[in-house]
Amino acid sequence: MSTIQGAAKDNNVMGKDAFMQMLIAQLKNQDPLNPMDGTEFAVQLAQFTSLEKLTNLNETMKVLPEYLSSFANAQMVNMIGNEAVAKGNVIDVNSTSAKVTYRLPSAVSSATIKIYNPSGMLVDTLKVGSQEAGVNSMTWNCGNIAPGSYTYDISAVDQNGKAIAVDTLLQGMVTGASFKNGSAYLTIHGREVAFADVISINKITN
Repeated sequence: MSTIQGAAKDNNVMGKDAFMQMLIAQLKNQDPLNPMDGTEFAVQLAQFTSLEKLTNLNETMKVLPEYLSSFANAQMVNMIGNEAVAKGNVIDVNSTSAKVTYRLPSAVSSATIKIYNPSGMLVDTLKVGSQEAGVNSMTWNCGNIAPGSYTYDISAVDQNGKAIAVDTLLQGMVTGASFKNGSAYLTIHGREVAFADVISINKITN
């Protein structure tokens, strides 16, 4: 036992192969008239078993992140073709109407949506009546607006007339998935959105 302890102290780390070799050497070189005590031998075998389990666990933990990453990547690809709602305040105009999506923390008595062109100029203002808390949307009639990416903000007041903060959202079909520097991104309406900013995925059924 002292030999094993000394080797471990000198090298700081002892692998399971070295441990077994030293244990076998002890058995070969023990005094036949004074063999190793059975209890001590059992303790050394228990130490070896624990060492082997820890080594195997360490090897498993090394590949776990890679396995989880592969699993996450497969899940991301499965989201393509479904509708996603994510944080954002961009409206892509490419037809006569566009959907403005937002999330209300509580019911509101009224709200105002202001829409800006790529240069930051106000191009339209939409008035919203009372709405319940949660994700809501409003159709913007933009037939006379040039195609492009527009931004918007929302101001709202609750039932008591107190101003409340509103989350602006981006809604659209997921058309792609990508992975950069360990982070995942979804392409929604041709725009790359961090997966961490995705609020919900709605499966589209034919």
